[in-house]
Amino acid sequence: MSALAGVRVVELVDEPVEYCGRILAGLGADVVKVEPPAGGRSRHQGPWAEGHEGDPDASLNAWHFDLGKRSAVVDDQDGADLLPRLCRGADVVVHTLGTAEAARRGIDHEVLAAASPGLITCAITPFGLTGPWVDYVADDLVLMALGGSMATCGYGTADPPLACWGDQAWLTAATYGAIAILAALDHRDRTGEGQLIDVSAHQASASMTEWHVMTYLCSGQPMARFRHPTVTARDGKEVAALVPDFLGPHVFEHFRDLLVADGVAGPLAEPEFEDPRHRARNHGELMAATARLAERHDGEELFRLGQQAGLPWGVIRAPDEALDDRHLRARGHWVEIDGRTHAGAPFVASASPFRFDRPPPRLGEHTAEVLRELDEREP
Repeated sequence: MSALAGVRVVELVDEPVEYCGRILAGLGADVVKVEPPAGGRSRHQGPWAEGHEGDPDASLNAWHFDLGKRSAVVDDQDGADLLPRLCRGADVVVHTLGTAEAARRGIDHEVLAAASPGLITCAITPFGLTGPWVDYVADDLVLMALGGSMATCGYGTADPPLACWGDQAWLTAATYGAIAILAALDHRDRTGEGQLIDVSAHQASASMTEWHVMTYLCSGQPMARFRHPTVTARDGKEVAALVPDFLGPHVFEHFRDLLVADGVAGPLAEPEFEDPRHRARNHGELMAATARLAERHDGEELFRLGQQAGLPWGVIRAPDEALDDRHLRARGHWVEIDGRTHAGAPFVASASPFRFDRPPPRLGEHTAEVLRELDEREP
């Protein structure tokens, strides 16, 4: 049985925060995506299926984020109480509205909770609902820049920082929102109490700096930008080929054995390279040897050779190549719904499976159905 079977979620968000609802839908929740008559913003973002540019039902972006959901069109002109009624009848409301806008639309958490004490509201906004920047606006680039992660993205200290591609701040905030909702549902099961969850995408971005903040706190030195070591294989494929000495002496030993077996060790076969301080001073020799090895193997073969030697190597694949990944297929990651392939479960759970039973909804496809259910639930 799905973990969230019977949980009703009303989603009123901008892309790409829709990922939060996608996670909840995969866990079995009934996620109702509330949209204006023209459709949510994600429906107007390409790429487009089969050349239907501008068709709100043909956005591949929306197909991805809305998988497993239902769509209900709610026009503010249809009645000021319709949206609050939908929210009061839900277990969870996810929105991207500031405090004033939520109040204007009648879905302020305190007001809704007065009639529905068990309601959980999750607001995912750029800077949260409190603090000096509460009214500031931001896109993912601004959030990653302010959060600190962008400073470490690039090709070297002398080069400017690079944007972090893929809406990472927003997607991280959406993931944290889903985690917080699961915790809030558990709390409600034990106490009967709902709550307001306030997710700041800025804070989500700041949490992604990994060890960089701790490095500065302990050493006083900021993390320098550096290019992740990659080499070009014989077939032109790029392979991420890190030789992480910090994982222990066995790393270099296995790496050198791999090079010796192929006859490309060069200076790395000399005894002085057994000293990690010497390797650190001559790191270029390690990359040169890796490049010589790469010239003798195709990308997929080099990836497997490195893994067999205990090295964290991986071939850099294009998205279409990932579809043929036998490991992903073996774990059931790709799912077929209505003849189309979608990215499915990010994990495998034996007792509460993650799955999608609905294709991405057409705009307003479930409006009548959702409103009929609302009338049936209310006295």
